[in-house]
Amino acid sequence: MTEVALMDPSSETDNKLRWQADFNGVKFQLYIPKSRVPRPWPRRIIVVISDRIIVDEVTPVEIPLAQTPSIDLKLPIISVVERVSDHTKTARFAPIGKAKTWEIGEPYIPYTLLPSRDCQRLQVEVRFDDSAGTWSD
Repeated sequence: MTEVALMDPSSETDNKLRWQADFNGVKFQLYIPKSRVPRPWPRRIIVVISDRIIVDEVTPVEIPLAQTPSIDLKLPIISVVERVSDHTKTARFAPIGKAKTWEIGEPYIPYTLLPSRDCQRLQVEVRFDDSAGTWSD
């Protein structure tokens, strides 16, 4: 299990927010749909990457994120991702399920943050940490 803080809220698109950090010269970025982030948007998120999958592995509910019943946005995001491709310094993963239901984007995770170099499935947990302030600070 690896726990990292992504501190640099670097960009905003129409629908998503991006946090990033540099790990040994390799950038790790994570996109999260705005509809899943508590307001005001926290400056820092804590990301836990684990090869121990603790969420139920049944098929996720296929409800588009924008149509999900109201949930407490401060609750952590827990997403199971599968390896899609390998790159020079990162491995690309995609959340399981239909893209409309994803609570995170497709992360390119630096090899140095993976529990093992050859892992095929991971659990990514995102905790919102507003102790470092918000995007508007």
